[in-house]
Amino acid sequence: MKIRRTHALVGIGLSCALLIGTGAGTALAQPTAVTAKKAPISSINKKQSMSAADKAAIDAAAAQALAASPDAAPGLWLAVWDPKKGYYEQAYGNAVIPGTPATRADHFRIGSITKTVFATAVLEQVAAGKLALADTVKKLDPALAKQFPSIGKYTVAQLLSMKTQIPDYAEAAVEAMVADSQKRFTREELIALGLAKGKSLPTAGGYSTTNYIILGLIMQKLTGKTPEALVNGVFAQAGMTQSALPGPSKAMPAPAAHGYVGNIYGEQFVKLNPAVVATTDVTDWAFYWGREGGGAYSTIGDLATWGGTCLGNSLLPKSVVAKRLVFSSIDVGKYGRGIIKQGDWLSHEGQAIGYEANVSCNPKTGAVTAWAVNSTEGSLFLNDAIGPVAFPEYYAALQAK
Repeated sequence: MKIRRTHALVGIGLSCALLIGTGAGTALAQPTAVTAKKAPISSINKKQSMSAADKAAIDAAAAQALAASPDAAPGLWLAVWDPKKGYYEQAYGNAVIPGTPATRADHFRIGSITKTVFATAVLEQVAAGKLALADTVKKLDPALAKQFPSIGKYTVAQLLSMKTQIPDYAEAAVEAMVADSQKRFTREELIALGLAKGKSLPTAGGYSTTNYIILGLIMQKLTGKTPEALVNGVFAQAGMTQSALPGPSKAMPAPAAHGYVGNIYGEQFVKLNPAVVATTDVTDWAFYWGREGGGAYSTIGDLATWGGTCLGNSLLPKSVVAKRLVFSSIDVGKYGRGIIKQGDWLSHEGQAIGYEANVSCNPKTGAVTAWAVNSTEGSLFLNDAIGPVAFPEYYAALQAK
């Protein structure tokens, strides 16, 4: 089942991103703080506010886009930083239907944007000399390579860059999730699912979250820390106090935006499970299978902060950033080490059942955009509706790609 126009759920399409979530309600304990060696450099000055006229224009475009959403997305969260015009973040519509207004404090799932954070954690280990991009799975984790012989030859660089031919487990996992919303998988089970039921990929590689689950197991063996701890450590370094990659049975803290299947995938999912329709609230689905490939949550302010680090680049030495920004053309565009190039902009999308988000930065100008919606395909036509007003330079890059 193909779940996206150009991507797949949870990042970039059902077979290209990764659906994930955790549930809402109970506050999640904050991860142990990790002290960065130096203060991260952010391109955003959130105290430099946009003019009232610019804010009003963005508000009008956002309200119109939400009202016309073909997916009937209830809410929209948006943040924009323009070094010339200033910073603005706002929430629109409803966080919970029928009538809980969206606020800037709402937490939402960010899907495969999680990959940019985990990739940063991996590259920090590269910077520390703990592993090399050329190291293979077999070298770093012989037991894992023995369990799955077909993956042993691939390198860290290939896994980060989606340059393997390892199939994506996402589509098969989504089907299992729709049939049983509390379905859980171990990382090894996800890898096996991808190898057994994932779609075949071209010789040049293609978007597959299975790559990042393999990296998660490798990093756990290498560092002695769970992938969750590594991702949360990067969040802490970036000063993102409202973001986390939760473990099993952990919920998004309040206030939490509820996620809804939406009109577009409601038509597909009802064929798998008659109880799952467009208005189904998925917030309490288990969803603990996106992991380091797509399981984190954030807020619009924190997502903008991540954009201000240029998706983690300011946390890395310049020599490692240069290695990160080596791009290859795969099925979702120009992909580097956990980051996408769109013109002068660097970005990543995240899609999960019930949520979709995007963050982008321009390393030349320092500009940042971030947005999220609480339906599976709520962004359909969103860039066309608000891009020319809210982020015209990024919108132009999207049109030119």
